[in-house]
Amino acid sequence: MMRRLPVAPRPYRDELLSSWLGRLACRYGFDAASLAGALTDDDGDAPGVLIDDIAPARKDIAVWVQVCGVDPERLSRLTLARRCPERTRDWLLSQGSPWASTPVRSPPICRACFEADRAAGGDEHLRADWMLAERCVCPMHRQLLLDCCPVCRARLHICFRLRESRARIVCGWCGQELAGTGEGDSALIDALISLQNFVGAIVRGAPERRRRLEEALARLWSPLDDPGAARPVLALWIDESRWRCPIAAQHAIGAPFPLGRLPVAWRVVTLIALDALFGIGRDGLRGPSSAAEDLLRRAALPRGRDGGRRRVSVPPPPRPFVEYLRLAREILLDPEWTTSVGASRRRREQILSRLITRKLAASPPPGAARVSPPMKREASPPLKRENPTPGLKFSGLSAQ
Repeated sequence: MMRRLPVAPRPYRDELLSSWLGRLACRYGFDAASLAGALTDDDGDAPGVLIDDIAPARKDIAVWVQVCGVDPERLSRLTLARRCPERTRDWLLSQGSPWASTPVRSPPICRACFEADRAAGGDEHLRADWMLAERCVCPMHRQLLLDCCPVCRARLHICFRLRESRARIVCGWCGQELAGTGEGDSALIDALISLQNFVGAIVRGAPERRRRLEEALARLWSPLDDPGAARPVLALWIDESRWRCPIAAQHAIGAPFPLGRLPVAWRVVTLIALDALFGIGRDGLRGPSSAAEDLLRRAALPRGRDGGRRRVSVPPPPRPFVEYLRLAREILLDPEWTTSVGASRRRREQILSRLITRKLAASPPPGAARVSPPMKREASPPLKRENPTPGLKFSGLSAQ
């Protein structure tokens, strides 16, 4: 029989499940992944588990209810499956890695929301709405969401720290507290709030409208001219000479659901381009404009040997957690990693990335398809874009 913890904060109504676990864990010197692993593992020596904010296992919720004395219904309402039953996982952001026991990848945040938590005298916490794929602005504080640390500029990772008996959210890399305020272009903020609200209404609406939206987004991020190209069709709309897709957004090229894979800045670009080329309103997409038709002719679709469109194969199922755990232990014991203790952080990240790639390639999952070599890439001339909103100027983004 597991004993009840003496101190356990109550969950907030708008909070993510992993955020509540993070606030709980920091009171005992843990992080959320390590505490969840210790509570759900019989031996209590699990290095950390990936916390599923969408639909966690019922047995895990039962354990958390038992040790914290929280109403199970109240805890279940924190899951995104209960909050957004009409959404698939593709319309929610993915989080973390299965072996991450120190900072877990965070959704983009609003620093002003953390300031409001402090002003109310409570813990800082992550909002569930930040996990929506189309969300890029906080409508309450009218600020762009942040996915990079404002101090060290690293990709945002969240850690909870107990300071003055309150949970505070800090950057997992530099330790900087993330509460603060910011300013933004009011015209751009107004446009983005309307766009993300319209997209959210389409996702919650009729399946046919959502299908058209998903198809338009996928075509915008289709490879340009060639299935192996590293530039999306969106490059034509950006209309910037010598523009190349930054590394942070390249994994969205050719993805069937690109919006939730993108950093906030490129989510903003995608929503503005979607409105300019297809038009977003209360009735959904109004159909492609002439400029959109010109763009879509340049989209490269995979084709089979007979010249017809090739059916997209279903990816193999994810590896079981025990296999990830085995690979992680092999990496930690690898001589190349153990001898890199005195190296710089950048060098250690390079070594870790190389070891992960090598281990995964040496142990492919069952049913994994062989990756074909990339095809020849060809440059494409830019296409003049349209202004999405009268009075709103947009001249592209620099690579970040």
